[in-house]
Amino acid sequence: MMRWLFYIVLALVLTVLCVMQSDAQIVVEENIGDTNLSQPGSGMAIHADPRLAVLVEKHRSQLTGGIRHMRGYRVQIYYGIDRNVAINRKVDFMRRYPNIKVYMSYTQPQYRIKVGDFASREDALDLYREMISLYGACMIVPDYVTINTSQDD
Repeated sequence: MMRWLFYIVLALVLTVLCVMQSDAQIVVEENIGDTNLSQPGSGMAIHADPRLAVLVEKHRSQLTGGIRHMRGYRVQIYYGIDRNVAINRKVDFMRRYPNIKVYMSYTQPQYRIKVGDFASREDALDLYREMISLYGACMIVPDYVTINTSQDD
C-alpha cells in the first residue's frame, strides 16, 4: 500500500513540475513555404527555453562584430608613487591621443597609467614605440581589455 502511495505522489510531483516548466518556454511557429501549410497555426512549432534566444543572439553578435571582453595587452606609460606625476601623465596622454582610452589604477603605494586595448602584443607595439619616445620607460603589459570589433578602421 505504501509503495502505491509513493508512486502516486511521485507522478503528481512530476506532473506539477512539467506544467511549471511549460510556462518557461517560448513557442515559435514558422511556415515552411508549402501551400498546404499556409493556414495560420500550421507549420513547424519549436518549443525552446527563452535563454536559447539569448545565446543565439550572443553568438550572432560575435560573428558579425561587437564588443568583446578578453585577455589582451595595454601599454603602461607610468608606474610610480607620485600621484601628481601620474595625473599629469594621464592628462598629457589624453590631450595627445583623445581616441585612445586611458586607465589609471592605484595599488598601494603604486600608481599605474595604462593606455589602449589591444588583442595581441604585436598590435600594441606601434603605440609602445611612440610612448617610449614621449615618456621614456614604458612597457607592454597583459591585461583584461575591451575590444570593439564592429568599429570601421
